[in-house]
Amino acid sequence: MPVSDTDDFRYTIMRSGEDWLAGVMDASGFLPPDVPAHWSVYFGVDDADAALATVTSLGGSVVRPAEDTPYGRLATALDPTGAEFKLVAPNESMPAR
Repeated sequence: MPVSDTDDFRYTIMRSGEDWLAGVMDASGFLPPDVPAHWSVYFGVDDADAALATVTSLGGSVVRPAEDTPYGRLATALDPTGAEFKLVAPNESMPAR
């Protein structure tokens, strides 16, 4: 299901009922040209801020603190080996699962 299909922002999601299962975004409009195409893994959590606290207590680190977006409360973290992942939690724009 396309969310947006403009030159500035292309984003399509896959849903099952009310659940968001996947999304594909063309980020070429706002990433530097030297960043290669890549995938981001998102883990759905109930509370992004609490999940980041757990990440850091287990030896990981915060790349980008949780922030509210139209797609949920998003954050980026690294596991202790340096693998990057993202967290997404409900917020007022994205109701609880």
